[in-house]
Amino acid sequence: MSFLLTLIEYHNRRNYAKLLLYFTNHTFMQERIQKFLSEAGVASRRKAEEFIKSGQVSVNGKKARLGDKVDPEKDVVKVYGKTVKPAEKKIYLMLNKPKACVVSKKDPRGRKTAFSFLPEELQKKVWNVGRLDYNTEGLLILTNDGTLTQELSHPKYEHDKEYEVETAEEPSEHQLERLRDGVEIATGLTYPAKIKTRGGKVLITIHEGKKRQIKRMFDAVGLSVTNLKRIRVNKLVLPDNLHPGQYRAINKADIL
Repeated sequence: MSFLLTLIEYHNRRNYAKLLLYFTNHTFMQERIQKFLSEAGVASRRKAEEFIKSGQVSVNGKKARLGDKVDPEKDVVKVYGKTVKPAEKKIYLMLNKPKACVVSKKDPRGRKTAFSFLPEELQKKVWNVGRLDYNTEGLLILTNDGTLTQELSHPKYEHDKEYEVETAEEPSEHQLERLRDGVEIATGLTYPAKIKTRGGKVLITIHEGKKRQIKRMFDAVGLSVTNLKRIRVNKLVLPDNLHPGQYRAINKADIL
């Protein structure tokens, strides 16, 4: 009799363990449907809730209700009859862009592109955040995160971009002060810049991103730029050991 009870207890424990494992995995893989729709880029969470309430969202052929959870790997979610694909895993890369290449996936003139330094599979998945001119080198961020792209690209967020500038002439203190105050270029008056010097080079920090802005600013004060290199975007600093043409995986927290 005692042997039978022991056997039953062992059997129940095994079933309990299996059940616990099932519910643990199932719970972690599920997420609220409005969160799933938001991260998939369909709409904001609030707007996604409106879609659900109006009956425009279905899960596996049944109308979804607010608070429903879905498994992105298994469930078929549709909005207005169109299947919603799960959000891709976010990718964050920094590339040390060399000179003499364009920031584009393809170039009609056949010039080398910044994306050619990535494996072909990564080339298809990421895009550039901002641009660097053909002969400008340095830090370039590549990602598939649309929210990060918008935040870093829009001047209202005022994220710093720092450049190392070499000039043909030795800058005077008056010229540097003019750069600090802001100068008039073709697109208008620039915001005040942070300026310092190091080893005969000028380090300038701005938060705008106008076309050829740095060169135009230096031209406006009578300085000819001979080399331009971006060395920082917000918190992310270009490492000394990341050579031109090399890239490295990073985290979003490294940037913001």
